[in-house]
Amino acid sequence: MAPILPIMRMVTQRRALSIFSRARALVRTMEPHPFERLPLAQKTAKADWGKQIKHVGDAAMFYFPAFGIFLGWPLLAEKFVDGHIGDY
Repeated sequence: MAPILPIMRMVTQRRALSIFSRARALVRTMEPHPFERLPLAQKTAKADWGKQIKHVGDAAMFYFPAFGIFLGWPLLAEKFVDGHIGDY
């Protein structure tokens, strides 16, 4: 076996670990929240269910009519045209 192979294996293994650790550190810096544990003196926040329900309701007021128009326009067009295409 060539003497370069064990050296190359060590370099590539070390580089892979280094690339992995750098990528992990990069991803951790882009996270919007810390990975470390919060101090015990800080209380956890309670869920704000009213805000969640309002958010879902606001989204539903947009999405249900939008999907109704998007998926129902062929039926509306059929009723509007009512077989008059090509009669002119």
